[in-house]
Amino acid sequence: MADEQSGIVSGGPESPGHPVGAWLERLARGVALAGGLLLVGVTGMTLVSVLGRYLFNAPVPGDYELTELACGIAVFAFFPYCHSRNANIVVEFFTGRMHPRRRAVLDAAHQLVFAAVAGLIAWRLCIGGMHKLADGETTVFLGIPIHWAYFSALLGALLLAAICGLAFFRRLKTREP
Repeated sequence: MADEQSGIVSGGPESPGHPVGAWLERLARGVALAGGLLLVGVTGMTLVSVLGRYLFNAPVPGDYELTELACGIAVFAFFPYCHSRNANIVVEFFTGRMHPRRRAVLDAAHQLVFAAVAGLIAWRLCIGGMHKLADGETTVFLGIPIHWAYFSALLGALLLAAICGLAFFRRLKTREP
């Protein structure tokens, strides 16, 4: 059965109303909100650090380390939600005038390639995190274990790969005129 507005065939996990697809999208939204809260916290900490530095000569110790780790994690927190909303920047210079069927095939191929790239990034984050864990590497000033950032980013990369895979199957099911 096809959804009249989206043209997506319902029934499988790739359909918007299916519990797995809906769950992935809710999870992506929750992770993005957590990433946003993380950035709000970093912004507050930066404000306190700057004011402390200039007013009292007492910045927040390790503020650069905390900002670096938090921003890296937040970027990976935003990717899945952005992709699930189809909010990535797309340049349609060459594809704008393509036949809708050909564009749908190209979009499906894009989703598959993006899923593979996200999977590759997730794999490398896992390997890197395991190395940082084994080495016991920490930040210089605060001694925060680096592997925490790798594994936090890994969760976002895995979710992005799942969202891309879901989008690939949705594109396959899309009925274009």
